[in-house]
Amino acid sequence: MRECEITRDRRDEYDVLHLDGSLDAYSFPKLDQVLSELREHDRIRVVLDCEKLEYISSVALGALIGFTRKARENGGNMKLANMSEKIFNIVELLGFHRILDIHETTEEAAAAL
Repeated sequence: MRECEITRDRRDEYDVLHLDGSLDAYSFPKLDQVLSELREHDRIRVVLDCEKLEYISSVALGALIGFTRKARENGGNMKLANMSEKIFNIVELLGFHRILDIHETTEEAAAAL
């Protein structure tokens, strides 16, 4: 599995993080660091573009839920977009689709922020 590469696209009111590769217990700290930096700068409206995401672990999903809850408590939010069927099946199997807000496109996710 390829380690997850993260690129950030800063917009006026929110940030889009493009995920490319595998997001697991070993690579998640990189995303966690980016999310922490965003939170430190009050950038708590985030869209995760999962179009190139190849794998996501339950550990990574749990941490995403933690960020989402903290963001919501402070007036922000996190949305996921462009999820492949393979990734959505993992999210659904673990029951996280009930907690995480998933959209077909980054534009729809951004509008829902």
